[in-house]
Amino acid sequence: MIAKELSQSFYQLPEAWDRFWFRAAPTRRASVFRFAVGAVAAIHFLSFFAWVPQWLCGDGWFDLETGRYLIGVGLPDTGSQYRWSPLFVATQPWAGYMVCAVGLLASIVAVLGMGARLAPLVAWLCMLTIQHRAPWLSMPGEILLTAGLFYLLIDTGRTTWTVRPGFDDSTERISANLAVRCGQVHLLMWLVFSAISMFQYNVWWNGSAVSVLSQQINGWLGEISSDSHFGQFCTMAIPGLQLAGAFFLARRSTIALGLVCLATFATAVALLAGDWLYSLALIAMGTVFISAPSSTPCSTAERTST
Repeated sequence: MIAKELSQSFYQLPEAWDRFWFRAAPTRRASVFRFAVGAVAAIHFLSFFAWVPQWLCGDGWFDLETGRYLIGVGLPDTGSQYRWSPLFVATQPWAGYMVCAVGLLASIVAVLGMGARLAPLVAWLCMLTIQHRAPWLSMPGEILLTAGLFYLLIDTGRTTWTVRPGFDDSTERISANLAVRCGQVHLLMWLVFSAISMFQYNVWWNGSAVSVLSQQINGWLGEISSDSHFGQFCTMAIPGLQLAGAFFLARRSTIALGLVCLATFATAVALLAGDWLYSLALIAMGTVFISAPSSTPCSTAERTST
C-alpha cells in the first residue's frame, strides 16, 4: 500500500510542479506585492540621494580609480566585468542625482499600478546602477529588494492606467502566479540561508552576537551587554525566528504564524541593528504570502494557493 501511494505521488509530481508554477491565479496578491516592493524601493531611492556627493560621483570620498579598484577592476577572478555601471562614465554629481530621481519616479509609477513591466524594469536598472558603482554600500535590504523588483518584471500589473493599486482586480494570469511564486521561494530560501550563515560564527553560538552588533552599529536599543539575559535571548531568537518563519510560511495552514515570525524578525533587525531599510524590505517581500481582501468571491485557485 505504501509503495503504491509513493508511486502515485511520484507520477503526480510533474502535474503538481506545473500547478504550483504555471497555473493562472488572481492578480490581487501580485498587486499587493507590486505595491509593497515599489513603495520600499521609493524609500530606498530617497535615501540614495544622500549618498551621491560621497559615493556616487568621481570627486567623492572614493574617487573613480579607488572605486574601480575596490570592485576588482583589472584584477583576475573578481567578476568585475559584470559590475559595470554608467556612473563610471558619467562621474558628475548630476548623474548620480538623475539615477536616484529616475529610480524614485519609476518606483512610484509601479506603486500606482501603472507602467506595466517598464516601471519595475527602470527601477531595477537604477538600483543595479547604484549597487555596481558602490557595492560596499549594498546591504541585505538592497539585495533583497533588487530581487523583488526583478520578479515584478514577470507580470504586467494593471492593464488600465489608474491610481488604484488593483487589490480588487479579479483577473487571473499565469504571469501573476509565477511572479508571486518566485518571490515566495526566494524569501523562504533567504530566511533559511541567512540563519545558516549566522551559525558559521561563534558569536551566534555563545550568545554574544547581539551584544557585538550593538557595539558596532548604532541600534535603536543602544549598546547591549553580552552578560545580559536579554542579549543572549535575542541572539538565540534571531536565527530561530528565520527558520521558524520559513517553516511556517511553507505550510498553507500556518502562513499567519509565519508572517508573525517574519514581522518579529524584521522588527528585531530595525531595533537591534538599526537597519530599518532591511526591515522594510523583509516586510515588502513577505507580502507575497498575503492575499488582499476583495469585494468579489475568491476563485478556487485563490483559496488553495499559498
